[in-house]
Amino acid sequence: MTSERAENEIDARIDPKRNPQRLARAVSTAAATEGWRSAAALIEKNWDAFANEAPQHLLAALKALPGEAFVETPGLLVAANYLQQTTLTGEPSRFFHDGRLAAQLRDDDSADLNTLILLTGQAASARTSGRLDEARAAAEQARDILTAMPSAQRAPMAGSLPHLRFQWGRTLDAADAPGALAEYEASHELALLTGQPVIARRAAGHIAWHHAERGRLQRAELWLARAYGEPATNSRYDVIVFLTSALLRYDRGERDAKQHLARALGLPIGEHWAAALWLAAMLAHTQPAASSVQAELEAELERHPEVHDLRGANGRYIKAARSRLARLRPRLRVEQPLPEAPSALDHLLAGLHAYRTGRPTEAIAHSDAATALTAAPRVEAPALLIAAASHLSLGHHGLAVDAFRLGNTIIGRERLFSAYGFIPPETATALAELAGEPLHGTDHAPTDPALPKLTKREREVLELLSTGMPMGRLAAQLYISPNTLKATVRTLYRKLGVTSRQQAVDVARRGSR
Repeated sequence: MTSERAENEIDARIDPKRNPQRLARAVSTAAATEGWRSAAALIEKNWDAFANEAPQHLLAALKALPGEAFVETPGLLVAANYLQQTTLTGEPSRFFHDGRLAAQLRDDDSADLNTLILLTGQAASARTSGRLDEARAAAEQARDILTAMPSAQRAPMAGSLPHLRFQWGRTLDAADAPGALAEYEASHELALLTGQPVIARRAAGHIAWHHAERGRLQRAELWLARAYGEPATNSRYDVIVFLTSALLRYDRGERDAKQHLARALGLPIGEHWAAALWLAAMLAHTQPAASSVQAELEAELERHPEVHDLRGANGRYIKAARSRLARLRPRLRVEQPLPEAPSALDHLLAGLHAYRTGRPTEAIAHSDAATALTAAPRVEAPALLIAAASHLSLGHHGLAVDAFRLGNTIIGRERLFSAYGFIPPETATALAELAGEPLHGTDHAPTDPALPKLTKREREVLELLSTGMPMGRLAAQLYISPNTLKATVRTLYRKLGVTSRQQAVDVARRGSR
């Protein structure tokens, strides 16, 4: 247990925002007076605050521990290696887990925190080196060990588990393995319970991205609001928050998507380099812009040979980016053979290429295969639109209408307006007219003449009011102050002739029918 004396010194002399260098002194004092376990507990207690803003002082605190601490707890070596890499390069994705520590993991080892730390280090090292199968195995082993632990054994680990489970989620996410979302959510919940806002914001941001990249935009918005509800770090940990904001705005047709991407690119991008390039490719609308992104993509691939086989999440981002760039640069349109076990995205991109090269029957087959493999809106909606457009070109009007209506429903539900970009605008308009349905998010969207004319900001507020999001988080989502939001809501209520949030939502729903 942490000594009362050391606790008092931490509370009285250390302000993580002003004087982080005091931590090493407090750790040294605790080690001398109470033993290394109490000193190590001080480091664990302050990890969340220091790892983000002052990793060099956290590393100094680790170095203040006696040698026996590292002999008894090899997991501390993993933490020291991680901080060393972060401090020297600012790039935690280059973290290397010393393979010699694997010898510490014997079959007869007790399931303790040290075991989980070692496995997490192995998973992170394998993940950043592109050894996704090995990374997944280590993360799943750690998760299984934790699941088998009795509650009493888990309790002392409460401060460390949010960080460990977040890393397991990152590993499973990178490997496109199931279970990532559950680990992120567990990390977020535990971070809130243990008062660790940095990891809570980080986990919420990754949950938001997880939903957004799959096209589940309504859920993404809610989790992004939760991320913004925690204190900002203005560090590499906020990259995913800004990338999610940019992706949502791109999907909704907002003009400030590039600004949010620029905020992300202004920070150390780390492991999210491929996701950022995918988003940059989608935001490129001219051949010069596409050429710039293409050059950056090739340069990054040289720096990241671990993704040469295009597996995992980064592989998906690269495939999608290349497909987008090929639409803007015809010379890049080289059809790629399908892998032995094609994914839904592989079929979607193959279907898009077939449609654009005048092979509608083949495009329909790939689109059908894509929708059979996934219900993720980001794949399902454009696949249905490609099928609809292909049926239309073949004169199959009934099948075209059926496919379009299904895709259009998904687009309307998630407000995934970017999906229309997979087919020519004139084709989308023709399908909408044939189906007797509007294109969402455009001038073709239905309007209620009884509704007053609202400004763009008022429409945004009205849409977010229906999510049930707390007003504080709603203001953070819109990047405005609570007072500005209150003024906008008062004006909105006056225009709608209502006096409550629920009444405003009811009016909006009547207007969208």
